[in-house]
Amino acid sequence: MNNPNRIPFYTTGYSGYDDNTKDYLNDLEKFTSKAKEKSKDEYWQIADAYLKFLKKDYKESTEILNEIKTTNPEYLEEIKRMKVLNDIVSQPKVDAAFEDHLMKDYAEYFVEKEVKKDTANVNSDYDYYGNAPSTAEFLKDVMANRYFLQGEDGKSFLMNNKLSDLQYNPNSSLVKSVEAFYRKPNKTQFEQQIIAKNMDSVGSVDAFFSTIYGDRAMRLADFEKAKSYYEKVQKFGGIPRENYDWTEKDGQKITPKQYASSEYNGFNNIPSLVFGHNVWESYQSPDAESMKSEGYTEFPFIKDNMNKLELTDVLIQLKKIGNGKDEKAARANQLIGNLLYNTSILGYYRHLFVMDIDNSNGGKYYFWNNDKGNPYKYYYKNFLDTSYIEPDNFDLAINYYQKALKLSNNKEEKARILFQMASAEQGKYYQYEAKAPKDFDYSDPKWSEKEDARQKEMDNLKNQKYRTYFAQLKAQYSDAETTKNLMGSCSYFSYFMR
Repeated sequence: MNNPNRIPFYTTGYSGYDDNTKDYLNDLEKFTSKAKEKSKDEYWQIADAYLKFLKKDYKESTEILNEIKTTNPEYLEEIKRMKVLNDIVSQPKVDAAFEDHLMKDYAEYFVEKEVKKDTANVNSDYDYYGNAPSTAEFLKDVMANRYFLQGEDGKSFLMNNKLSDLQYNPNSSLVKSVEAFYRKPNKTQFEQQIIAKNMDSVGSVDAFFSTIYGDRAMRLADFEKAKSYYEKVQKFGGIPRENYDWTEKDGQKITPKQYASSEYNGFNNIPSLVFGHNVWESYQSPDAESMKSEGYTEFPFIKDNMNKLELTDVLIQLKKIGNGKDEKAARANQLIGNLLYNTSILGYYRHLFVMDIDNSNGGKYYFWNNDKGNPYKYYYKNFLDTSYIEPDNFDLAINYYQKALKLSNNKEEKARILFQMASAEQGKYYQYEAKAPKDFDYSDPKWSEKEDARQKEMDNLKNQKYRTYFAQLKAQYSDAETTKNLMGSCSYFSYFMR
């Protein structure tokens, strides 16, 4: 207890104990009881109060703290902090009245004081030794957990994160909750000073939310709804990112990213190649090398460069044309299918509708992240350490390809459409594979043989259920020039066609 700015007992896992842990707590209580009898040091009474807190007996914990008589300034500070903690966690519901109570009686623990950082040393505030969190940090975590348990995800999120952080994991339910808090009238003093202060600059907050909602509607192929959101995006300044520059003289310098006029910024500068198909799978190559245009002379409304609002207009027109019965309708449906596939987790333009600025690899593009459900179980601290957005629905692209296939009378086009459908079906397999249970791990002495058997089982399943369109392509269009060209550019397809 030598540092009054640190909590000697507390850990952020304050609520995470099970029946086995309770046994340990009972043993510790017996030990502290004996220690209290033999020692006059108030430390053991404080320890006893903390054990009662861990067992969720907050009333008795507070009673023990109230009975302690001491003049030790460190002990007095510790007792005060534990009383605050008992007060917060014993509250059945954190409501406006309780938030007012926190600001009236405990503001010192929540209102952050300005700390001057050593700008010459970028790691000056890094805790190499893994010390316990400060009282303020710990209480902030407790409040974040309370809001989380109450279903107030937006407030829980903003206790530990900035508004702009939503761009990294823009899952719909969390975004809606954060927006609901943003638009909440008559915020309490606690909400204004402690939570709302994390609504950092994202340019226009309304444009930020509208872009996220529009993007989600695009991923669901609801182009009309997407348009209604994108129409609200005025003078979009770009997804808020920062540049990190370092010099010997000034150390690390952080400045807002400034987008070039021709650069994709989350809303503007989308090329018409988004309707094309990939020549080879290379995310690092320029789009002109990885992608090929289908040719858009039939659709003069497709511009070489578009913003998201203009893109929705194109899609709505293509969708209308696609309701016809001719080759043009087939082409329109094919282009919509291409866009949906190209902006999926497998496509070259996978970053367009997930609040990213390029297709560089990251957590958003890992199947095993997005197919296992919401990973946040207690609160949203360390939000940036993991990724979670809703997975793609590859059937949306396949459905448009189905329409195109049915309407087309061109053999080469049919072969191309079937290959695109097979690619989308591959995405469905990856999603299944990511969720498939595995009842063994690396510690299993027979891990290797079990893994081989599982992989064989997965391969069999893949060929039985997720190779529908490859099989159709092989059976009906193996002699098409498009098929032969695809065999030269896709090694897996070439193997399948043997």
